[in-house]
This record gives sequence, C-alpha cells and structure tokens, in this order.
Amino acid sequence: MRPISHWMRNVLWIVLVTCLAFGLGRPVHAQEAITVLADEHEHVFKESMTFRLRAESASAINAVRLFYRTTGQTSANRVDPEFEPGTTVDVEHEVDMADEENYLPPMIGVEYWWVIETANGDRLKTERVPFVYDDTRYEWDVLESDLLRLYWHDQPEAFGRTHFQAAEDAAEDLRDEFGVTPDDPVSIVIYNSHEELMSVLVDASAEWTGAVNFSGRGTIAIGLGESAWMDRVIPHELTHAMLDQVTKPPFGDIPRWLHEGLAMRSEGGMSVEERALLADAIESDQLVSLRALNSAFADARDQAVLSYAESYSLIEFIIDEYGTDELGQLIDVFAEGAHYDDAMLEVFGVDMDGMEDLWREHIGAPPRSGETRVTPAPEVTATATATAIAAAPTPTASQPTPTALAAAPTATPSPTPAEPAPTATPASAEVEEPTPAGQSGLPCPGVAPAVAVLVLFALLRARAVR
Repeated sequence: MRPISHWMRNVLWIVLVTCLAFGLGRPVHAQEAITVLADEHEHVFKESMTFRLRAESASAINAVRLFYRTTGQTSANRVDPEFEPGTTVDVEHEVDMADEENYLPPMIGVEYWWVIETANGDRLKTERVPFVYDDTRYEWDVLESDLLRLYWHDQPEAFGRTHFQAAEDAAEDLRDEFGVTPDDPVSIVIYNSHEELMSVLVDASAEWTGAVNFSGRGTIAIGLGESAWMDRVIPHELTHAMLDQVTKPPFGDIPRWLHEGLAMRSEGGMSVEERALLADAIESDQLVSLRALNSAFADARDQAVLSYAESYSLIEFIIDEYGTDELGQLIDVFAEGAHYDDAMLEVFGVDMDGMEDLWREHIGAPPRSGETRVTPAPEVTATATATAIAAAPTPTASQPTPTALAAAPTATPSPTPAEPAPTATPASAEVEEPTPAGQSGLPCPGVAPAVAVLVLFALLRARAVR
C-alpha cells in the first residue's frame, strides 16, 4: 500500500475541520433563540378557559399559534391570537365555555402547546401542558388506577372507596375477560343530587337524565341515587365508556346490542321485568330481529326494554357457545371497522341472520320468518387495519348522551332512549409532529459526519507496507 500523499492528507484535514465546525449534526440556530418567560392557563367551569404566553427573542416574534385538544380528539383546535409583534410579546386567548359549541364535560383532560416564530426564521414548539378541566365550583376528592378515576365531593372517604371498588371490579372484568383496555383512564364524576348533575349539562338535556356517558370523551357524570341503583349504573356506564375508547366510532363501530348487552352484564343481568318481556316475546313470536338491534333501540318503552333483554340474552348465548375470548375477538374486529356481517363471519362462521337462527334455537323461540341463511366463513375477510384507524381523526360530540334515570331511581332502571345528534364542535387543524423545545426546524445532518471522521482517522494512520 502506497503512503498517502501530502496533498491528500491536507484535503482530509480540511474535511475533518469542516465536520467539527458544524458540530457533528447540531442545529444551525441556537437553542436559546426564543425564550418562554411565562406559560399559564386557568379556567372557570362552564364560563371560560384562558391561555397566556410571554416570550422573548433577539429577533422580533411575528407569529404565535395556540393548539389545544381534549381527551378523545386526535386533531387539535388551532388559534391564531392577535398580539403586538416585537422582541418581547404577551399573548392571551380566552375560550367562551358558556357557548354550547365549546361545551366540555367535567374532569375531561386537556392539553395545549404553542408554536412561536421570529422574523429571521427561528421557530419553537413548546412542550405540551396537560391539565384537567374540573368543575371549579367544588373541592373534589379522587381515587384512581390505570383504568379509571373516580371524583366525588363533600362525602366521606368511605363513600368514594365503595363506588370506586365497584367501578374497578367492572373495569377489570372487561379487561380480563374481553381484552377491553382504554387508552386513558375513564373519569367518573359523582354529583350529590339530580339538580347538581343538571347544572353540569347543556340546557337541552332531558330533565330525567340521571347518568351521562359523554361518548368518546372518556368521562361519565352521575347524579347520586339509591345504593342499589348506583351499584348498577356505575358498571353500566363504565362499560360504554371503555368500549367507546377501544372502538373509536365511527371508524370502528360496535352494534348496539353488543354495547348494551355487555353493559347489562356488567351491572348484573336482567331485571324481573326484562325477563318477563323476553319470555312473552318468545312465546308470541314477537322478538325484535338481531339486525334491528344493530342500531338505536325503539322509543316505545316495552320495545326498548325487550331490546335490552334480547341483547343480554344474546351476549350470554355467545359466551356459553363460543367463550369470552371469541367475544373479545369480535370486539377487536369491529374496532378495525369491519361490516357487521363480515365481523360475525370472521369470528363465528355465520352472518347476522345465521347468529340469530342459532340464538333463537337456543332460547326455544320459533325460527325467523323468511329464508334462513347460515353462511360459512370466507377464506379471507378484508377489514380496515388497526393502524389506519389509529391515524384517522376521531370526531367528538359536545352533546351528552343521556343513559339512565336518576331523579327518582327505582329497583329497575328505565331503558336508554335513542342518542341525540351531536352538536357542532370547534374547527380543528391537524396536529403537527412534536419538535423538541428550543430546536430549529432545520434538518440535522445526523451520523454521516461521525462516520466521515472515523474513515479519515483510519486513512491518516495508514502506513506503507513493504
């Protein structure tokens, strides 16, 4: 091997010095180009939510944007607040929470961040700041686990522990039996009266509402009732909230009979009235079809109660016939966005009509009228991927869904009415990928300079071989 030439050695030294001068991949702009002096937030429940920023830079700050989102949102609300550009700026944005379009349920999680830019191109995305939008009218106690948080006020600690344990048992059953695990803990907020609960909701809420699952928000609000009623309504609504989190409707969707059947199972099963109505419907051949139970139940009370009873009966049949693992698999397939028939075919080998036929035979009901179709499972069933579902934005509803009676709770909860249409939510912008605080948005050369230095070092140490 010939010795390296003097000219080549000089060139390699120049390359080495250049790599060192660029700092082996450090950003070009100094991290201290923009400094955040104050980053604050405050809120008054159902009145206002305020964000404040004070920042400075050697170059004039000419653009500030605020992003914020709540639990259940995968996109963020973007705000371009007005401010006076300069080397030091004070920015404030207030959200009118009295406006029903901006309504948020109590104890929902909120996170926000700022994007700041200067005239010379420096850019800073601040760290995300999380907080809880709590009902500021009360002092709250809280118990929490990986699956849920329970809030209550002006009651003994034993009160909270009793209701927390009931909720925790139901949540663990859903996780252990069916693999239903929420992304974030579900918040359960107990108010001390029906009047307190109604003061939390939007004005259009039904007066008989006693418990509300804010669909997709991971939050439940309950007006305190009799102990027996509380023991049922907490597991019932918790089931809905956990299923909402794992399926993320409308991109993943669970049929209504599956939602309500599992919720009834969590609360302890059918009431005497529900069993009687189911027995009468079997004898008179007046069962509601399984396909009709996929969507909202009938408004008529007897038909609604029968729909709940059938849903529970069908869940019990599936568990007895196929097992809890298969029912958990069905939930997963629905969560991927599969069509109802496709999901049933993939897991059980029959479509909706075929499952109804099997269930009717099991409970001793007459066969369905019309053609019976028990369809074999296809070799391949195309469904949406879990990755695609996770990437899609999840719309949120600002109108709560009333789900149980509470003004005068009795031993038998009244049926859930049809869900109201969601109201409008604030305009949103796609969430930007996080940039570490203080860094420029310019690309970083990465590891290439380090590799070049190693090669250079090896060449400089080369010696002639005789």
